[in-house]
Amino acid sequence: MTTNNANKANKANERKARDARNETSGPGSAAQRRDDDAWLTACAAPGRRWFGLAGTLQALETMVTITRWGALAWLAQGVLERAVTQETRGLAVFAVASALAVGAGWAAGALAERGARAVATDLRRRLTGALLPAAGRTSETGPAEAAWAMVDLADDVADHHAQAAPLRRSAPLSMLAVPAVTAAVHWPAALVLVLTTALLPLNMRLAGLFAQHGADRQLGATRHLNAVVLDSFRGMRTLRELGATGRRGRTVSTAAERLNKATMSVLRRAFLSGMIMDVVITFSLAVNATYVGLSLLGYVRVPHAPQLTLFSGLLVLLIYPVHFAPMRARAAAFHERERATTAARAIRDIVADTPAGTPRPAARPGLSEPVGVSLAAVRFRYGGADHDTIRADAELDPGTWTALTGASGSGKSTLLSLIAGLRRPTGGEVRWQTLSVRQPPALGGCAWVGQQTVLLDATVRDNIRLGRPDATERHIRRAVDAAGLDAVIERLPEGLNTRLGEGGWGVSTGEARRIAIARAFLRGARLWLLDEPTAHLDADSERAVVAALRRATEGCTVVVATHSFPLAAAADTVLVIEDGRLHAVGSVNAP
Repeated sequence: MTTNNANKANKANERKARDARNETSGPGSAAQRRDDDAWLTACAAPGRRWFGLAGTLQALETMVTITRWGALAWLAQGVLERAVTQETRGLAVFAVASALAVGAGWAAGALAERGARAVATDLRRRLTGALLPAAGRTSETGPAEAAWAMVDLADDVADHHAQAAPLRRSAPLSMLAVPAVTAAVHWPAALVLVLTTALLPLNMRLAGLFAQHGADRQLGATRHLNAVVLDSFRGMRTLRELGATGRRGRTVSTAAERLNKATMSVLRRAFLSGMIMDVVITFSLAVNATYVGLSLLGYVRVPHAPQLTLFSGLLVLLIYPVHFAPMRARAAAFHERERATTAARAIRDIVADTPAGTPRPAARPGLSEPVGVSLAAVRFRYGGADHDTIRADAELDPGTWTALTGASGSGKSTLLSLIAGLRRPTGGEVRWQTLSVRQPPALGGCAWVGQQTVLLDATVRDNIRLGRPDATERHIRRAVDAAGLDAVIERLPEGLNTRLGEGGWGVSTGEARRIAIARAFLRGARLWLLDEPTAHLDADSERAVVAALRRATEGCTVVVATHSFPLAAAADTVLVIEDGRLHAVGSVNAP
C-alpha cells in the first residue's frame, strides 16, 4: 500500500511538472506539435519498406484503373459505331486491366498491413522495455494506462501509417495522372477539375483543426474509463464487502457516458468534414458532367478546344472519381492522424517516463556465493516531495535474516525496492557484495515474495516453473520439498498437473504463498526479499509459511518487511524505520 500511494503521488507530481512545461510547449503549441509530428513520423521506420512498396502498387493500381476506364470508353464507342474489332480489343483490355487493378489493390493492402504489424511490434517492444524493469530503468505508469497503450494505442499509430504512408507516395502521381489524361483528350474539362480541386485542401485543414480538440478529449475520457474499470475489478471484493458496488457502478457508468459523448463528438466532426468534401466533389462532378453533356449535344463550344467525342467525354466522366479517390483517402487519414498523434503522445510520455542512458545491469552474482547488502548513506525521495521517504545506512551480512519493521507507510516496501534495484536511490549507494565482487543491484538477481501472489491459469507445475522455465522434474520436486508443498500436492486431484483457476482458485492463500516460495527457490537466488509474506494469514498458515521460508532460504541472505512478531522473531537482526530513518533494534529473541 505504501509503495502504491507513493507511486501515485510521484506520478501526479510528474504530471504537474509536465503540465507546467506544457503551458509554453504543450500539445497545442507549435513547437510541441512539431515534436509530436516528428515522433509520429519516426514511428513508421520499421514498416517503411512495406509502405513504400504498397504506395508503388497503389500508384500502379491508379494507372491500370485509368487504362480500364479508357478501354471501357473505347468499347462503348466501338459498340456505337458497330466496329467488331474495336469491341473485341476493348473488352479484352478491360478484362485484363480489371484483373490487374484488383491484384494491385489486394497486394498493396497486404503490404500495408505487413508494415503496420512491423510498426505495432516495434512500439510494443519499446513499451515493454519502458514498462518492465530493465537496464536499471523503472516506470511509474499505471497498469490501466500500460495495458491501453500496449493493446490499443500501438495499433492506432500503426493503422495510421498503414493508411497514410503509402498515400504519400501514390497520391501525387495518381492526382497528376487524371488531369494529364483529361487535358490530353479535352483541356477545358481538365481546367474545371483543377479549379474545383483547389477547394479541397482548405477543407481538409479546417477539418483537421476541428477534430484535434475532440481527439484530445476522447483520449482523456478513455484513459479515465480504463483506470476506473481496472480499479473496480481489482477492488471488487472490498466493494462488495462495503456494499459500495452500486455507487461504483454509477461511477463506471458516468465514465462510460463521458467517453461516449467524446466519441460521438469526434464522429460528428468527422461526418461534417466528410460531408463538406462530398459536396465539393459532387459539385465538381456535376459541373463536368453538365459540360460534357452540353458539349456532346452541341450547346456548348469552347474556342480552340478539341472536339468532344463519345470516347473522350465518357473517358473524362469515368476517370473523374479516380482523381478524387486519393483525396478521400487522405481526408480519412487526416482524421486518423489526429487520433494517431494523440496516441503517439501518450506512448511517448510512457517511454519518456523511463530514464535513458542508464548503465547496463550488473551481472548476477554466482549461485554459490552468499550475498550481503550494503546501504551507504542511502536516501530516496519521490519526485516533487519536500522530504526524503527513507534514509538508510546499514550493512546486512551474507547468510543472515534481517527483519524491517515500522508503521504502515514508513517506507519498508520502498527500501526493499531499492535493495532489489527496482528503484534508484536519490543519494548514496546500494551495493550487493560477495567474497569476490561488490556491485550495484542486478535486476532479476534476487528472489521476491510479496503479500500478493500471482498465480496463472495453468498447472501447479507451470506456476512453479515460472521461476526457471528450463527446470527439470528433479528441480521442481526439490522446490516442492523446500516449500513444504508435499501434502498440498498430494491433496490436489492431479498433483502437480492440477490446473489452478485464474487468480489461484483451488488453493488457499497460505498454499499460494508456498507456491511462490517454491518458485523463488527454483530461481536459485542467494538474496531473498520478502514483502509481508505472511500478511492476511491465520496463525497455522503463518507458521507453515515461516517454516517453509526457513527451509527454502538456508544459507541465503533474507530481508523481510513485516508487521508479524513470529516472522520478526525468526530474524537474526531487526531494523525499524521511524520518521523515515532506519535504526537497528537487534534481535527479537535477544534477552
